[in-house]
Amino acid sequence: MKRMIQGTLATLFGPSRNDQFAAHIKRLADIAQECAAHFRETNGQDAQGIIAFETRADGIVAEIHELLDNSFIMRFDIPDAMRLTDVLDDVIDGMRKVVLHIQAYKIYLSQLRPEAHELMEVAAGMLVHVDKLVMMLAEPRLSLSRVRAEADIIDEFESEADRLVSGYERALVDEFAGPGKDVLAFIAWHQLFHLLEQITDDANHCARQIVSLARKEA
Repeated sequence: MKRMIQGTLATLFGPSRNDQFAAHIKRLADIAQECAAHFRETNGQDAQGIIAFETRADGIVAEIHELLDNSFIMRFDIPDAMRLTDVLDDVIDGMRKVVLHIQAYKIYLSQLRPEAHELMEVAAGMLVHVDKLVMMLAEPRLSLSRVRAEADIIDEFESEADRLVSGYERALVDEFAGPGKDVLAFIAWHQLFHLLEQITDDANHCARQIVSLARKEA
């Protein structure tokens, strides 16, 4: 019945707002990938560049919120669509937090360790699969099996990020344990690893949200 009403409205009033939502959220996913690539290329040192990506993302988020606020019937429940938008935006916000942290502790973080790049590579891999999930939102109906397959890959990336950060923490404690060690250096690296891990958490939340949408359509 809901799809019949949506089809009738589309016939009467033009293209469905569902298509507009799918296009907007795809633009947001594209920015997330571009932002992650720029972070890696600039060694996390270009705060203004990352903030520019975040500003572009905020503009798209505002457009999506306006679209959803002014919509009566949508394919996906409006709160669910809002939640997906916001958690994808969190991924980009997370990269801004990382570069601002690097800027604040620049004396220690002017050259990132391989561990930091490794975590960003994990996040970038996750975003490729998040983008695949987002593209599915434009299809007439979500395939739960296909969505789950992509979400499982993303979950594996997240498990890898957790494993890496656990090892990095142990190594940091060994490196900075004992008198005369630079506590601020420990804080700088420890917090950086956790901020990078948060990006992977948010990417995983995107996947889980789309799985939830697919279950509701099943």
